[in-house]
Amino acid sequence: MKKVLIICAGLQFGGVERFAANTIKFASADEFQFDYLIFEGLGDAFAPEIIEKGGRVITFPSPQQGHKSYIKKLGDLIDENHYDVVHSHTQFNSGLNLWVAKKHGVPVRIAHSHTTAHENKTSKKQLVYEKLMRKMILRSATHCCSCGVEAGKWMYGNKPFTVISNGIDTDLFAYNESTGSSIRKQYGIESDSLLIGHSGTISKLKNQELLIRLLPEIQKKKKAELLLLGTCPNQEEVQRLKNLASELKVSDSVHFAGAVMNVNEHLSAVDVFAFPSLREGTPLALIEAQANGLPCVISDNIAADAVLSDLVTQIPLSDEKAWINALNALSKAKRNQPEKYVDVIKKSGYDAREAYRKLFEIYRS
Repeated sequence: MKKVLIICAGLQFGGVERFAANTIKFASADEFQFDYLIFEGLGDAFAPEIIEKGGRVITFPSPQQGHKSYIKKLGDLIDENHYDVVHSHTQFNSGLNLWVAKKHGVPVRIAHSHTTAHENKTSKKQLVYEKLMRKMILRSATHCCSCGVEAGKWMYGNKPFTVISNGIDTDLFAYNESTGSSIRKQYGIESDSLLIGHSGTISKLKNQELLIRLLPEIQKKKKAELLLLGTCPNQEEVQRLKNLASELKVSDSVHFAGAVMNVNEHLSAVDVFAFPSLREGTPLALIEAQANGLPCVISDNIAADAVLSDLVTQIPLSDEKAWINALNALSKAKRNQPEKYVDVIKKSGYDAREAYRKLFEIYRS
């Protein structure tokens, strides 16, 4: 049996974390044994699922609290457990993880890139750190993986890498009208209201602010409400968005659902999926929405390899009028044969079983 250490900053509700947590779900318990290493204070929502599947969740202080201490603790953990694989999802910090793994004799060392740029402006100090970490990744990784082509190019440059699609359990995300109706009742959303849905961590990067600012204009034409699914690691950002909704007098129409385990059921309640991110790799949330047969209006900053169907309309964030018109044009009646899109996503290579099959081949190497 091969022993695998997966390192991800946290296990809160998010695309990267869900991909990491689902690894154990689709793996053979007879072939792989999993430990997950996360950092203090960054969430462990998926921990119960991992433990139920026979995995362990180990918590360390983050490397920023002391790199020397972190290197020592990680080295001791590897020596104690004799891992066959270290799989790091922590972007540039992967350089440190894989350098330690190489030093302690781990044969398979995987870096996994999930993004294409930074949320915030990068300081000179950060750029120096990234340059060093990128060198360490390229020298220490036996395998370079990414969620998409652009995320791979950004992290690895000209070095070859393997795209592991952010696969989902496609059947789970199939549209279910009765479930959707129940969710709408749960939030008190009337059947004739246009429900705009969004799934993603509440952050400036995901740009939920745009959707709140557009809502009053959309409501001039029709009854409309906004359902925001996603964890809230920064409560100041959540409060800022709530204050904005209050200023615009749409507080009663904006539902902060928070972290929900049944995202699939919530998507069946939605009429249109809006995704105005400032930047993305290949977002899992958008793949899920397409599997659900949802019309999607998204930012043109999102990588093209996440557009898998005719459901998606990409609009520049600068053209707010086009966003308003696109969202206003959609209604529940626009869901045309939503059930067929499960097969569309499967054929695009984003079914979880196929995506993880490629990953497990690397583990076996």
